[in-house]
Amino acid sequence: GCTEGDASETSRRPFILSFAASAASVVPLPGSAIEVDVPDRINADPYELIGMTEEQTENAKLDRAEFYMHKVYKTDTYQVLKHMKISASLDKGTPNMEKWNKRIKEEMNDWVALYRRQDAVVGRQSYYSLYSAVNTLASHFTSYGPKFPFPNKRRPRFFELINTTEKYLEKGK
Repeated sequence: GCTEGDASETSRRPFILSFAASAASVVPLPGSAIEVDVPDRINADPYELIGMTEEQTENAKLDRAEFYMHKVYKTDTYQVLKHMKISASLDKGTPNMEKWNKRIKEEMNDWVALYRRQDAVVGRQSYYSLYSAVNTLASHFTSYGPKFPFPNKRRPRFFELINTTEKYLEKGK
């Protein structure tokens, strides 16, 4: 048989497992009532996720088409958002993570350099929220380098900024 201690362990297990599964997808931010949808970690090559093969990553023309600024604020901001989301979700040991993160840091710098001096853009709420997200991800790359995944502890706040930016862009703000 099973002792009283064994029975209580068995009955708690499904609860703990279901709680762990739900905690992985929606995380409440400390000090706020906002729940943030934090995506799962990614182990796939980030270039494959955007439809680029290993050979295509070396092609300057394809790199320009995917990563360069088009000088259209909304288009460029959605592009940077997409790439930053992938970068913050990469897991330890992901192929091409270092190369991807170096390229994303360069893209984020290009976005900031292009838009920080444009008064029509700097006044937008989407600019401020993405600028904060860029600083969050860039500071991780500066402190820990492009080889290390973005820490789980900082992901909820980062994805809150990303989601806020997307909402502002949809509203034209």
